[in-house]
Amino acid sequence: MRATVLPRFGGPDVFRCEEIARPEPAADQMLVRVACCGVCGHDLLSRAGAFPHTRLPCVLGHEIAGIVEEAGPLVSGFRNGDRVALNQRISCGACEPCRAGRDNLCRAGAGFYGDALSGGYGAYVVASARNAVLLPDEIPLEVGAVLSCAIGTGYHALGRARLHLGSTVVITAASGGVGIHTVKLGRAMGLRVIAISSSEAKAERLRAAGADHVVITDGRGFHTEIKGLTDGDGADAVIEIAGSSTFASSLRCLKSGGRLVLVGNLEPGDVALNPAPPILKELEILGSAHATVSDLKQVVELVRQGRIVPEIGARFPVAEAAEAHRMMTAKAALGRVVLIHG
Repeated sequence: MRATVLPRFGGPDVFRCEEIARPEPAADQMLVRVACCGVCGHDLLSRAGAFPHTRLPCVLGHEIAGIVEEAGPLVSGFRNGDRVALNQRISCGACEPCRAGRDNLCRAGAGFYGDALSGGYGAYVVASARNAVLLPDEIPLEVGAVLSCAIGTGYHALGRARLHLGSTVVITAASGGVGIHTVKLGRAMGLRVIAISSSEAKAERLRAAGADHVVITDGRGFHTEIKGLTDGDGADAVIEIAGSSTFASSLRCLKSGGRLVLVGNLEPGDVALNPAPPILKELEILGSAHATVSDLKQVVELVRQGRIVPEIGARFPVAEAAEAHRMMTAKAALGRVVLIHG
């Protein structure tokens, strides 16, 4: 099959378009012909060598929508020709996290696309009934590609934040693919949404997406503005997508009993933590991984109903993955960048 391959770590120019072996599905798996693949910040970090488990050469891409080409004899619920959106991880279905409905924490299954599994920068991937969701005809395949990660990640994180109608939530890195969709989800859930961005040019789009307030920060912090917008109380929760660059300010803008939900870290490295505020204010710091399959099903329904309208910031042929990575590095896209297979 044709694939855009990462042969070594480095900048966007390291990608190579090559013919490689097509993945072979097991009896309980499906072969899926990839139609579209979203580009995530995780891809940029993988390309740069930030993750020790990335095994070279590899085919990146974990935000996948496509057509079932071949369903194995042990697959039920899917057939050849079905349109599917895929969750990022093929879980085992039997371990303790899977039995508890936390299949995003499974480490016994086939694994994560772009890591243990060949990903969506290639023409074909394997999938399972445990990570595939049928995509209604009214949802385009390019939209299907952004559901699991760009929307599902924020959906899962907002669930972890345990918010209620009228709660105030702060969303960092709000202009990115995960960020702007978390803004949309927050509005749909009846939350008061405060979006944090470094780009004044993107402020109006964030307001249109549902942000009640947009705070533009140049790196000096934003907790003072949040306190001002909440009459000195602070926010009920922060969905921390940026990571280390905003962590300290995010923690300081929480009200007593508030929750900081860690979703991403755009600049890998350690974060300094003063334990006094979490102790004195009984703050909770929670991790939030990618969506579960249950989350993905809920997101598909929200999009089908028109309650969430996905934002696709740019489209590139998969052979131009390097250009897509350059655009994301420059923060030039509002919404998700999608690679299209011909």
